[in-house]
Amino acid sequence: MLRIQFKNCIKHFLVITSLCTASLSFSQTTDAYPKGAIKIVVPYSAGAVTDALGRIIAQGLSESFGVSVIVENKVGAGGTIGTEQVAFSQPDGYTLLLGATGPVSVGKALYPQLRYDPAKDLTPLAVITRVPFVVVVHPDQPYKNLTDLINAAKAKPNSIAYGSAGNGTPQHIIGEMFKQSANVQLVHVPYKGSAPATSDLLGNQVPLMFDNPGPLMQHIRTGKLRALAQTGDRRSAALPDTPTMREAGVAGLVAAPWYGIMGPGNMPPAIAEKLNKEINSVLRRPDVVTRMQEMGLIATPMSLAEVKQFLTNEAKVWGDATRKSNATID
Repeated sequence: MLRIQFKNCIKHFLVITSLCTASLSFSQTTDAYPKGAIKIVVPYSAGAVTDALGRIIAQGLSESFGVSVIVENKVGAGGTIGTEQVAFSQPDGYTLLLGATGPVSVGKALYPQLRYDPAKDLTPLAVITRVPFVVVVHPDQPYKNLTDLINAAKAKPNSIAYGSAGNGTPQHIIGEMFKQSANVQLVHVPYKGSAPATSDLLGNQVPLMFDNPGPLMQHIRTGKLRALAQTGDRRSAALPDTPTMREAGVAGLVAAPWYGIMGPGNMPPAIAEKLNKEINSVLRRPDVVTRMQEMGLIATPMSLAEVKQFLTNEAKVWGDATRKSNATID
């Protein structure tokens, strides 16, 4: 009897020792993170709002962690190339992603052969902001409001082109959603990022875009672009005189793409928590809040649990919208 009790005591001792050792090792690993440089992959071109947001987070993390945090632009296939690179990286916290609606929430619905599964191969870490888009035209175009645009498109189907940041991007999907909601036919012109598309819009080589207001604000304020409507459920404080789609007569179109930070799937929970905490601290800094407000953006720090639930909901919302819009990558 004493022998059995002794064996049980030894067994319990070994189990407790093992758990304590694992806990200590895990804690030491987390406390030591990060030991070296961190890379944030931005799956869009330099100059886009995603690039600006990636650099804001990189600078903030570099200052708080005391290590180098670099931004790498990996452009292509609507953001899925850069996203795939991160999805297949080591989940050690040293390769992160500037996640976005297109390659994460839309990707699976638009690309049936997508090699990564956003729900399994990416770890949600933080949401930076949600951004209702704005419908903008070159000021030399005859459209003074959304009704003018819709009437012209109905009078001559497929005579008006809209530029986007590429196939499968929110700019593309929202354009298709607009076509369906307004019952019009437009020609989609995909670019390799928002920056080159905006450049052609400013040059009146493409007349129309549905895009993030951040990089467009200075052009709207100086009269180089005309804002016709915005896609949020309420007017943006940055554009108080620009009506929502609903106010402009297009019911049922409410869309606010998100941007955040993600890592490869199966990241250690403690490292994920540490990154979430530090990124939220960056988003709450007065200088960052001001900088984002100047871009027409509002920081949206969330807990890790809130981020996971938010992205689960967004995958359904955007997946359903993509399938309903009949958007294709052709």
